[in-house]
Amino acid sequence: MLSQSARRLTPAMLSLQSARAPISRRTFTSTHAARNSSPQPSAYKEGMNQYKTFMGPFAKVFLGGVFVYQVIYWTWLKLEMDETKVRKNEQVAVLEKQAREIADTQK
Repeated sequence: MLSQSARRLTPAMLSLQSARAPISRRTFTSTHAARNSSPQPSAYKEGMNQYKTFMGPFAKVFLGGVFVYQVIYWTWLKLEMDETKVRKNEQVAVLEKQAREIADTQK
C-alpha cells in the first residue's frame, strides 16, 4: 500500500523537481565570459560619449532658462492683472459717483 502511494506521488514530485532543476543548476559562467570580452565600441556609442559631458550643463542651462522665463511671465501677468484691477476700480468709482449724483437729483 505504501509503495502505491509513493508511486503516485513520485511523478508529481519529479515534475516539481524537474521544474526547479534548471533554475537551481543554472550557472552564470556564460555571462562572465561575455562581460570579460570587450568588443569594440560602436561609432554611435563613441559619439554619444562625447556629448555626455555636455548633457549635464546643457540641461541645467535649459531648465534654468525655462524657470526664469516662467518667473518673468508670471510676474508680468500679475502686474498686468493689478493694472487692470486698478483701472476697473477707477471706473467703478466714477460710476458710483455718477449714480449718487443721479440719485441726489431725483430726490
